[in-house]
Amino acid sequence: MNTSFFNYPKQAVIGNYDDVRSAIIEFYDHNEDVISIYEYGSVSNPGVSDLDLIFVLKDEISSTESEFNLSSISAFAQDLVADGTVIKMPLNVFKNIQYFDNLNFHKLSGLDVSINDPTEADDKFIKLASIIDWVPERILKLTRIINSKEINITNALCVLHSFGYSLKFLDRLLGSSEDSQNLITETARLRGAWHDIDNPEMDLVECLKNAIKIGVKRLFDYELYLRDSGDYLSRDFSINHDIDLELYSNHFLRFSDVHSPSFDLSLSSLQIEDKFCIVLSHYFYPHFAILAGLEGKLSKRMRSKIQGYLPIDRGLVNSPYEENLRRKMNLAEQNAEFLIRNNLKTGLIRYGFHF
Repeated sequence: MNTSFFNYPKQAVIGNYDDVRSAIIEFYDHNEDVISIYEYGSVSNPGVSDLDLIFVLKDEISSTESEFNLSSISAFAQDLVADGTVIKMPLNVFKNIQYFDNLNFHKLSGLDVSINDPTEADDKFIKLASIIDWVPERILKLTRIINSKEINITNALCVLHSFGYSLKFLDRLLGSSEDSQNLITETARLRGAWHDIDNPEMDLVECLKNAIKIGVKRLFDYELYLRDSGDYLSRDFSINHDIDLELYSNHFLRFSDVHSPSFDLSLSSLQIEDKFCIVLSHYFYPHFAILAGLEGKLSKRMRSKIQGYLPIDRGLVNSPYEENLRRKMNLAEQNAEFLIRNNLKTGLIRYGFHF
């Protein structure tokens, strides 16, 4: 195997994260652009877990991109957030953050912000849409990692862990999958005991390969669930040509006429010269067509990356599902407009690969 590995799990303890949190709070205490700092997610494996931060900022700021680079605090602070996320958003978007996904977060410093909670009905469709947003993207990201000549170990373990959240939700929705449970267990083993495992790199590669296969299989199961529920499409949908959406350089989601009862899962990953594709049922294409069909910058960028773009008929997608998906993209567009207006190149909470 001609693959090299880098960014091995660090030797860290939970106290290191507390020290970095304290340093972050102190560093930004006098920054008048910062309304609040929140942390989301949790640190389950010191040395592998990253810090995911949300900076709630004023609409117009004077701070530059570099002032949110945590290397300004310390190399160790930058290290603990290197594979995590530093989100930057205005107050009006943060107030509606739960319309993106069901996020678990807590305040580190600043003002308490009153969050608008989705209704129970909205929450249902937010979660259903998040599976189509997240699982294909995670599968493709895992594919990109496995195709790389250099594998960032800590990043790969973080992506696997994130992917596990979606698999757990699918298990609750569809019924437990032994394959999914085994993958989650193996991911936890690699994250928690990396330095005690013989030849963990090979175990990681095998885990990545299994995750891709399991993800594709669970998407087929999810399609059957959605067809039975009627919560997604209001009627049947088909296309007579493949449609490719590029999320990462030369890595595409391919929507094709494949059906779960007969489709050979070994064909779900294709390589054509330097182009890599994860093949999905065309049933999921309308979700992406809605996102790409809106008028904002992210939607236009997404539309430009779809080869064989096909607008969908009005009314094809169940109204509550479409309404919540549109609202999610509109909030992401507001976040993107804020970043552009303030000359910030990174920090989008969702759809960052189209920014």
